[in-house]
Amino acid sequence: MADGGHLGDREQFWRDHVAGWKSNGLSLRLYSERHGLKAGTLGYWNSRLKAQAADALTAYLAVHVAEPAVSVSEPWDDRIELVLKGGSVLRVGRGFDAVTLGRLLDVVERRS
Repeated sequence: MADGGHLGDREQFWRDHVAGWKSNGLSLRLYSERHGLKAGTLGYWNSRLKAQAADALTAYLAVHVAEPAVSVSEPWDDRIELVLKGGSVLRVGRGFDAVTLGRLLDVVERRS
């Protein structure tokens, strides 16, 4: 089997055979036998070329992170909001008294 003397020629030789093997549906061993190739070598080149293709897909782009053109501050709301059954809304500050809130909710539930 003559597979070319130069690395580029040899790589092209195997690239052609890997493509031929994949396109005809034969098993690696049967394709190799029909073309006078060693199955292990064809398998090696298949793996090598697949790895090269994966490396070629990996690309890094330079990214510049800029400050936003417009600064929008979000309003700070430190309240907790409860929407009750009848649609009423109850808002309490974060430092609320749990006992008082519990009594208030009991009263609201009795009225609804």
